[in-house]
Amino acid sequence: MSDAEKSAMDALVDEVMESREAAEAAAAPAAASAPVEDNAADKPASTIGFADGDEDVAVAPVDLGDEAVAALQAERDGFLADSQRLAADFANYRKQSDKRVADAAAAQSAGLVRDLIPVLDACDSALVQDPESAAGPIRNQLLGELEKNGLELLAPSAEEAFDPEQHEAVMHEPAADDSGQDGPVIGEVLRAGYLWKGRVVRPAMVKVVG
Repeated sequence: MSDAEKSAMDALVDEVMESREAAEAAAAPAAASAPVEDNAADKPASTIGFADGDEDVAVAPVDLGDEAVAALQAERDGFLADSQRLAADFANYRKQSDKRVADAAAAQSAGLVRDLIPVLDACDSALVQDPESAAGPIRNQLLGELEKNGLELLAPSAEEAFDPEQHEAVMHEPAADDSGQDGPVIGEVLRAGYLWKGRVVRPAMVKVVG
């Protein structure tokens, strides 16, 4: 084969290769956009597919007996009961914890109120001696602020039943024979008492009849 024939043969081979590469390049986008065939719907429900190249494995249904089902249900019910009991215990713990915190705060504030009550007594004494005393506005302002936060005046009326939880008896007077009293009553209030948030911080000093 002469050199000219050899060159012509090489040119023909190069032309064939270029045509083949152009055809492959044109076919690549079409292959990428073509829908992928999904054969999952054709597979039976009792098979599980694995990686490419692996065969599908059939899974046999598990038949649990009545005793096994009952045991599982009992275990489930036990877990549910335990969780409900723990929730109830936690709710009770929170209530008790909140009550302890509230009681501690009330006790701390009650100590401050006890320290301020003598100031109110001093203002009352000044007003008894001089109703126009400047202690009047001071007493009213102090008492008003304390009442906004839970202070209550404990001033029982005459002939009200004596209550040892709220009244302190410092004087006694026998009842008249025809009084018809069922028990001791208050004859006179000698000093007012006070309640703080519903609790007695100082009982009322009274004279008891009967």
